[in-house]
Amino acid sequence: MRNLLLFFSAFFFLGSFMHLAAQDKKRYLVYFKDRSITDAHYHYSLDKPEEFLSQRAIERRKRQSIALATKDMPIQNSHIQALKATGAGVWYVSRWLNAALIEADEATLVKVKALRFVKPETDMVSPNRSPTNGNKKTLTDATFKNHAGNEKHSFLQIDSIEHYGRAYNQAKMLEVSEMHKRGYRGQGMVIAVFDAGFLNGDKVPFLKHLHDDKRILGTYNFVEGQEDVYRVSDGSHGLEVLSCMGGYEKGKIIGTAPEASYYLFRTEDAATEHKVEEFNWLIAAEKADSLGADLINSSLGYTDFDDDTQDYTYKDMNGKKSIASRAATWAASVGIIVVNSVGNEGGGDWRYMGAPADADSILSVGALDANKARAYFSSYGPTYDKRLKPNLSAQGSPATVGKPSGNIGNNSGTSFSSPVLCGMVASFWQAFPQLTNMEIIEVLQESASQATKPDTITGYGIPNCKLAYTTAQLKIAKAKTGFHLFPNPLPDGQALRMAFSEYYQGKKIKIELINMKGSILESVLLHKAEKQYEWNNIAKLNKGLYIIRVIEGKNAEMRRWLKE
Repeated sequence: MRNLLLFFSAFFFLGSFMHLAAQDKKRYLVYFKDRSITDAHYHYSLDKPEEFLSQRAIERRKRQSIALATKDMPIQNSHIQALKATGAGVWYVSRWLNAALIEADEATLVKVKALRFVKPETDMVSPNRSPTNGNKKTLTDATFKNHAGNEKHSFLQIDSIEHYGRAYNQAKMLEVSEMHKRGYRGQGMVIAVFDAGFLNGDKVPFLKHLHDDKRILGTYNFVEGQEDVYRVSDGSHGLEVLSCMGGYEKGKIIGTAPEASYYLFRTEDAATEHKVEEFNWLIAAEKADSLGADLINSSLGYTDFDDDTQDYTYKDMNGKKSIASRAATWAASVGIIVVNSVGNEGGGDWRYMGAPADADSILSVGALDANKARAYFSSYGPTYDKRLKPNLSAQGSPATVGKPSGNIGNNSGTSFSSPVLCGMVASFWQAFPQLTNMEIIEVLQESASQATKPDTITGYGIPNCKLAYTTAQLKIAKAKTGFHLFPNPLPDGQALRMAFSEYYQGKKIKIELINMKGSILESVLLHKAEKQYEWNNIAKLNKGLYIIRVIEGKNAEMRRWLKE
């Protein structure tokens, strides 16, 4: 499959239980002109985020000093009701994109476009496909029976190399086995997995511990609008991905985050390739956010489609064109670490990463063989706008995975190097919850095998948990009197974010932007510094190397900063 980043296996089939919709109906994205948050009937407020975000999502933002934004707020309910009144079916509504996925024939689409709050341009994203039995289940937080915080916890026995079985090499390569020895196995971390089918995921022995401890927090099938992801037609790709992180069967397989909790989201229809799957990815990311997920693993990628007029070109791989890429960047902006397979096109004509691996502020993962050499199929960077991809690499040729039969086997692809690395990130972040998502990414890249000479083949290389652990400890110690810049380097058109240590918080400080000749180009005075500051007015600065200086009384600190 083009979009399932799996090098082997083409065993997915379209189940006979799917009902095809009438040929004259298609699915469209319709975009809203505004959010109508000032409407008298709109009852949500940024002052009451608990009405539309879980407490866990709110705490994740607070912990990383991320302010709530208008895009976090739900869409006006009257918009949704007006869409339905035209006769259109409303599948999902996106707060981040300010849009809706509807099902309509041409006559109904004309009525939709006539609505005062709908923009005239629409995107056809799929020929219609009805949910199973025609009964689509409304997606709300109440859809998920289990919620983070209600899990039980059994401390798993991991005492020896032998306990990992065939999965030891892929864990040892990242030194995640050292994190496991320290007791960091993902406990308290929540990972949302975006994929195709998780066939038999509720039956296989290597996931039994997750079900026993209620650490499968919820499931949803965005393709069909149903909860079940365990017996869908798309097979076991998602199951094998999940086993790389959450698997535990002593002597056979231990994943890199066997004590984490998981949401399982089917966003991918492996039988077809339409842009609706990117919208599914977006809605799943919004749901992962609102439920309080810490990480997203996506072993998916998009470059070409069944309708070849919608195919992407390399020029589109800029992190801003694809809906999935934009969604990944938005997820990163609310404090989630997104881990995505870079792609399996390295040996083909395309050769580059797909979307959303081109997104900014996420970890795009390449594949290595068991000897730490790049797997020949692993896709290359950079993005079209010259950002480094992949970011990091892990074993994916072959990877040890769990099968729907309950057996343990192998599979190859960046589909598996991504979850191997994602589980490691979760276990590592568990040890340093005071660090932001961007700081965790930075520490892991600084610890990697090619940290001083990253390239567009394996990125910063293989992260080393042992080294990163020491680096993170030093970063936390230095943070008592320091400040941090991110992203650094800064892509064009983005704002620079500055994180201040407790030393600066609440104090009057001056921030100066200095060029390499020593001239002060910009300055700003903060009368009472908060934990984080977003410097927007330097977003259009020319590319180059600069100095950021922070002055507090007689104290001054400087950091080098690169504008790409």
